[in-house]
Amino acid sequence: MKLRHAVILAAILVTAAISSCTMKPVSAVPARISFISGSVFVNGKDAVLGQTVTNGDVIETRSMSACRVIVDDKNILALQDDCTLVYRIHIEDPLLDLKKGVLAIIVKNRKNIENLRVSTPTMTAGVRGTVFVLGAEGPDRVYTCLCNGVIHYHPEGQAKGERYAAAHHKGVYFTRRGGTVAAEPGEMKYHTDEDIEKLASDINVRIDWTKIEE
Repeated sequence: MKLRHAVILAAILVTAAISSCTMKPVSAVPARISFISGSVFVNGKDAVLGQTVTNGDVIETRSMSACRVIVDDKNILALQDDCTLVYRIHIEDPLLDLKKGVLAIIVKNRKNIENLRVSTPTMTAGVRGTVFVLGAEGPDRVYTCLCNGVIHYHPEGQAKGERYAAAHHKGVYFTRRGGTVAAEPGEMKYHTDEDIEKLASDINVRIDWTKIEE
């Protein structure tokens, strides 16, 4: 009986050791809340200025509210009102999941988020050195504006993505009709040059509207 117990214990220890080896820890990317206006929540609790944001956190803004998050010093996220964003950024697989609302992003430091993607209800954006705005307007319609830089849009259900580049705002809608997502030209909305420039000043960078920055 003692031998049997010893064998079972050894098997449990081996299984635990294998599990610990195969479960790779994720490497955090520093992020903190730099601005709060109105009602903002992280994981259902009131957000606090300067609060650390970590992988898996859900950030929500209510009506007439806004929030900004600085990521790794030279990148910034700006959530407008009635927005829900799941923060899944870590070095191994940096991802933002925009469930609803409008999100502006400036990426100027790609060292730890080189392959950053933003998931939305109708497409995924592969981000390079980029300034852009996304608006998840509903389950079947997403607005995008590539304000400055380069981005790859990958519509849901399509095998290949498409590269977009712009020096000064290029709007596109990704709309699902009959199970297929199609890209359509869009206007500039939800933001102005001044809004983007002010956001850039929060991380001490400048947007050059005369050239495409990557």
